[in-house]
Amino acid sequence: MLAYTYIEKGKFALVEKPKPTMIEPTDAIVRVTMSSICTNDLHIKHGSVPRAVPGITVGHEMVGVVEEVGAEVTRVKSGDRVTVNVETFCGECFFCKNGFVNNCTDPNGGWALGCRIDGGQTEYVRVPLAN
Repeated sequence: MLAYTYIEKGKFALVEKPKPTMIEPTDAIVRVTMSSICTNDLHIKHGSVPRAVPGITVGHEMVGVVEEVGAEVTRVKSGDRVTVNVETFCGECFFCKNGFVNNCTDPNGGWALGCRIDGGQTEYVRVPLAN
């Protein structure tokens, strides 16, 4: 599948990548039906986001259809139309419990999609912490 990918400061490219697979039982795989470019994607391109990982698919604003869910996902099921939250979060850490989900301490929490892990400017996305 083609994925709009951050290559290096100042450079994005369409790159062929495999369809994502489940990694954790809290993951969901979503078929992206529409995505949006956010100013944050442009910040990545201009080198203003030091946490951005070269080689990741950008995009954290998307809608789609759930294709598959992990064993611990209870709030969505295959076939559901969903919007994917801009920030993923565990709901258990200090920050999540106090409403600061952007600071979630989970490795896949906060602004992970399209910054530290593959995001939604592609056909399919793995959404961690899908509940």
